[in-house]
Amino acid sequence: MYGDMPDSLNLMVNTGHPLVQKVIAAKDKKLGKKLEEFNSDIKVQKEEVSKLEKLKEGKKEEEVPQVDKEKLDDLNKSLSKLEETKRNQLSEFGKKNKLAKQMVDLALLANGMLRGADLDKFVKRSVELIK
Repeated sequence: MYGDMPDSLNLMVNTGHPLVQKVIAAKDKKLGKKLEEFNSDIKVQKEEVSKLEKLKEGKKEEEVPQVDKEKLDDLNKSLSKLEETKRNQLSEFGKKNKLAKQMVDLALLANGMLRGADLDKFVKRSVELIK
């Protein structure tokens, strides 16, 4: 049962490294405008949530108008969807970017954590990138 669950790993990235900069530039080229829109929408909604939270401060739950409670719930749901959509966009980019995948696999390889089919894919991708 637990064999099907993915590992959770923390990865530290040196954002000043030229290869990482190359991936960031590719991300900005492909997703730059979309990410700016997401970030702008997220910022606006967070500000609205903050305003509604401040209105609730010092009040008992029953003193807060139902309209405000519903609006806050709707904003939080919308904010979660926006953040999830942004995460999915970035995740898709990462899955499709060979260089990003290569760097993650190199980190796994360096720590003895790349095995089996993933190791085979890494070797094949390495050959492709060298050509």
